[in-house]
Amino acid sequence: MAAQAREELEDVEIYLFGSYARGDWLLDSDVDLVVVSPKFEGLSIGERYALVRRMLPGRISVEVLAYTPEEFERAKRRSVILKDASKYWVRIA
Repeated sequence: MAAQAREELEDVEIYLFGSYARGDWLLDSDVDLVVVSPKFEGLSIGERYALVRRMLPGRISVEVLAYTPEEFERAKRRSVILKDASKYWVRIA
């Protein structure tokens, strides 16, 4: 996914967070991703999700938070989820 994202999205940053990043995932856990790209500008949440989803293999269960760089900077200050996730997330792209 990271290689394809680098090709399709400008200056992309991808962070894995949640149970997979912490190492306490279960069989039915989903994969939590933060994807940051200027290419998301002007796209709806659904369009952003669809763009990221088609880069992912098969039928994995995924939760995607997709931001422009500006949105990401604001969200890191305001979002309780991102404040917590930033303590342990893993940058994968």
